Amino acid sequence: MSVVDLPPGIGLVGTPLGSFHAPRRARRLAAAAVAISAVLGVLTWYFVSRHPWRRGATLQITLPLALLAVALLGLAVRSAALAVTRDGVRWGWSVLGFHQEAARLACAHVYRDGIALEARRGSWWFLAARDWDRFDLLVRQLHRSELPLAEHDRRAPLRARLQSYGRFLDLLLLGTIAASVVVAVWAS
Repeated sequence: MSVVDLPPGIGLVGTPLGSFHAPRRARRLAAAAVAISAVLGVLTWYFVSRHPWRRGATLQITLPLALLAVALLGLAVRSAALAVTRDGVRWGWSVLGFHQEAARLACAHVYRDGIALEARRGSWWFLAARDWDRFDLLVRQLHRSELPLAEHDRRAPLRARLQSYGRFLDLLLLGTIAASVVVAVWAS
């Protein structure tokens, strides 16, 4: 017996039918970007501390912090999980998350390369297939959740694909690693 009984969808997120994470290679890239930018940042500060009055030293001190912040943001986004419940779809972490409730969903459009969650009011969510492990299982769990679905045998429209952050985030993390190397070499 519980102290409080709540019907589904009021206050508590339902039991996930499936939980999905970013691909392992994307999570590894994010962790590597954090580690490399932290190590090269400390190395850069060491080089700057030997010659603190050199031209550009202030930039060489602050850039590693900014690059580490970008890498940490990438790691946070890649560590978020996607959960499909009968109450809707949730993206985020155990402490903080964003929930698209089933009552607000007009339709979940399933394409070959992703899923577009169409809200009755507000913006759409696009879940790209390349951003989530086991995409075929994700589609199966959406069917099980009894959310309204529409299957399309084509790629998602461009306006939906533009919401996909995976490729941009991976390029941003690679750019962070490259910029950390450049700043460390510059400071040496």
